[in-house]
Amino acid sequence: MKQQTLPGIDQPVSQLVFGCWGIASDFHWGSRDEQESTAAIHAALDAGINFFDTAEVYGDGASETLLGKALAGERQRVVLASKVHPKSMRAAEVIEACERSLARLGADYLDLFQTHWTDREIGIAESWEAMIRLQEQGKVRAIGVCNAGVGDMAAASTLQTPASNQLPYNLVWRAIEAEILPDCREREVGVLAYSPLMHGLLAGNYAAADDVPDGRARSRHFNTQRELARHGEAGCEAATFNAINAIREICNRLGRTMADVALAWVAAQPGVTCVIAGVKNAEQLAANVRSLANPLATEVCQELAAATDDLAAALGPNCDMWQGAATSRYR
Repeated sequence: MKQQTLPGIDQPVSQLVFGCWGIASDFHWGSRDEQESTAAIHAALDAGINFFDTAEVYGDGASETLLGKALAGERQRVVLASKVHPKSMRAAEVIEACERSLARLGADYLDLFQTHWTDREIGIAESWEAMIRLQEQGKVRAIGVCNAGVGDMAAASTLQTPASNQLPYNLVWRAIEAEILPDCREREVGVLAYSPLMHGLLAGNYAAADDVPDGRARSRHFNTQRELARHGEAGCEAATFNAINAIREICNRLGRTMADVALAWVAAQPGVTCVIAGVKNAEQLAANVRSLANPLATEVCQELAAATDDLAAALGPNCDMWQGAATSRYR
């Protein structure tokens, strides 16, 4: 497994990050089997993956608890990252959130603690000052942000440059390319790309928009009439599945699966430090490992990007997957 350097973390991190949103049951992923999730975590360790990313909001703490149990006795081998609950962004709440995460994970410190979303009423400065305090106390090694636009990055950097910015990025969601990704490269901030398979769309799991369950059809790709959508936009369903079909044709020509190609494409993009991918079981984990071990040629990456340019234009520059431009949480 290829190793990367992340600012503030004194050991190399695996290029592939084990994303822990889906290891516990919730409304988005549905039911999950704890034994399968635990087996996948152990398979990741065996494959050389040492970077695990979770959050308090995942399964209302269940993800952190399961991860802590699965990694018992392995603390020195692994890099643990978690995130502040989006509704706990006051300074005192940030401190309390960190203590809750440490308790559930059974850890004395976090390698990376991140804001999950910026609270617009509070602003990032108050939250970030509390994150710095946790770092000074030794409860976290490095501090990062998630879903932070160039404005939030600038505001945080006046106090301390974030070690990382965790951002949604994949072949059918490329909004960060316009401003945020170049800004992170300029600031030398690590980029942790999440949703590389766009909740299964790029795994070839769905042939049409109507096949996608409501829990996974909340993004701006889908019509706002979907039950759990809140973005208030018409969506881009036709353009989304036109792009997916074009990607499928390229993958068929290459003799590789869509998930394989989609993951390898994100890993190849300039400025991306690590790719966060969730898995349901050890078999999916093994497939992800093979993807990163088999990089795509530059011309194939360019062809895939060209196949999704129309969709990228239709979705526009708003980087918020879930909310429209008027209420976007990216600043």
